[in-house]
Amino acid sequence: MILAKVTGHVVATQKCDALRGSNLLLITALDDDQQTMPDRTWVAVDSVGAGMGDVVLAENYFALNKEQYKAMSVVAIVEKVFRDVRE
Repeated sequence: MILAKVTGHVVATQKCDALRGSNLLLITALDDDQQTMPDRTWVAVDSVGAGMGDVVLAENYFALNKEQYKAMSVVAIVEKVFRDVRE
């Protein structure tokens, strides 16, 4: 799983049957300081109703039939991240 921020929406006029009715989001991974990492951006299937600017938890291969499709899926909207500052 990765922690990411929703940075955009993807509009597809034609989708495979498994994606019909699904929203597609552009998500960008967050680093340890919760800053976006522009070189780590993906399209993910939204299964929780996330919106622009939301911090989300995303997982590979969760939303669709693993044998037929490979997709990243947004599985949670994150309210707060607690981190132990001791190093």
